[in-house]
Amino acid sequence: MPRGDFDRSARKAETRARLLQAAARVYARRGFNGATLDEVAAEAGFTKGAVYGHFGSKENLLLALMEEHLARQIAEQIALFDRERTTWERPLAGSARWMELVEEDPDPFRLFVELWIYAQRDERLRRRLADGLDALRTTFARFGATSAADAGIEPAPHATEQFATVMLALGVGLPMLRLIDPDTVPASLLGAVLSVLISATESSSRARELLADPEKLSTPGSAA
Repeated sequence: MPRGDFDRSARKAETRARLLQAAARVYARRGFNGATLDEVAAEAGFTKGAVYGHFGSKENLLLALMEEHLARQIAEQIALFDRERTTWERPLAGSARWMELVEEDPDPFRLFVELWIYAQRDERLRRRLADGLDALRTTFARFGATSAADAGIEPAPHATEQFATVMLALGVGLPMLRLIDPDTVPASLLGAVLSVLISATESSSRARELLADPEKLSTPGSAA
């Protein structure tokens, strides 16, 4: 690559990074609805045209923030997944770190909730957000498949994907409750529940079957 192209690419990446950092600060102060691209541009020391040139809209800018945040979380969760631990202990470190991050800096999580609400009325945003969350779900599913293999268990088809969806749901829902009423949701509850679920599925073939196919519970007599 010619030197000039490299320099332009580096400057473009630096500008994008500065705009995202500025957007994170502005959205944290104003919320999604209250933030403006003018304020983001001023915070970053650029023109509004620079924001449009890199992201195109306020919605795309928030999506980019969320995608970067999710990418960091995936990398951190992978680093914390320790195969030296027993299978039921493996979610404890990642869960504790996730709850700790929400506690230390809740603004990214609050912005995620705002984006989720906004995406209910915008199919394109909904799909983009779903794709981002699916990357995290895929990571959790790989954790489940690895742990099942280490435990000598052959999971039923789709069981690890279903378990990953439960992990993701708990990882979203429990922080929401804790931010509203921290006294009722201990930070350690997420890891504890995941450990209980792992122990239950490893010790019971019936539990694994139901996890793979929850519809069996809705069939009369199927739980007998």
